[in-house]
Amino acid sequence: MGCDYYIVKVLHIFYNDDEYFEVELERKRCYYHYECHEDEDQEDYEEQLIEYEKYTLTPKMKPIIIYTSNTFNKLNFEIKYKTIIEDEINKKSKKWCEITKIIKVEKRYNR
Repeated sequence: MGCDYYIVKVLHIFYNDDEYFEVELERKRCYYHYECHEDEDQEDYEEQLIEYEKYTLTPKMKPIIIYTSNTFNKLNFEIKYKTIIEDEINKKSKKWCEITKIIKVEKRYNR
């Protein structure tokens, strides 16, 4: 089953101030729904489609800081993500003391 684009939610796990690795949490398949009521023969039709795709591929979720200063920002974050994060930290041969922050981010891209 195909799709037009993906919405992916990931955790950026920083182990230095500017170095991080990603953990994918979920991936959603999405389809463009062109709601233009314009005719495809109009001169600016292609421009409208390009603008629509650009708008659609812009992430709608603001980044959420999950972990800073050696602690989770909410108990709910710890309950929900700690096991997933520990598994990934172990796979990357890192330790909790090396983790500086964790941010949940939304990405969107064409397939």
